Amino acid sequence: MIKNTPKYIITGGAGFIGSHLVEHLVKKNRKVVVIDNLSTGRLENLKEFKGKIKFIKCDISKKGKWMNEFKGQFYVFHLAALADIVPSIQSPKKYFESNVTGTLNILEASRQGKIKKILYSASSSCYGIPTRYPTN
Repeated sequence: MIKNTPKYIITGGAGFIGSHLVEHLVKKNRKVVVIDNLSTGRLENLKEFKGKIKFIKCDISKKGKWMNEFKGQFYVFHLAALADIVPSIQSPKKYFESNVTGTLNILEASRQGKIKKILYSASSSCYGIPTRYPTN
């Protein structure tokens, strides 16, 4: 690990996109903390980086000790979310807690931890069901 190298938190880091971001940052000798509840992500996606990252299994919709990880970090990539339109209509409370309350908790932890930058990513499902393909 390079001294004074930027430190990164990746929520949803065990998912498809998150694990590729983890791979990229690890190859650049960055300190990486992955936060994931493994509801859609898989530890198998991170097995190559065992011992090179810190993994925290938790639910970001619930405040907890995981929020302390934000102190001393530089950047947050917030990729954790539940996607898919139909299930969100069928279980709106579950999706609200995960996506809205979880994001609020990430923002609050970032504010308290004095994070320099946050990158938020969402799926195209946040735009609803398109009338035309490809979508703008």
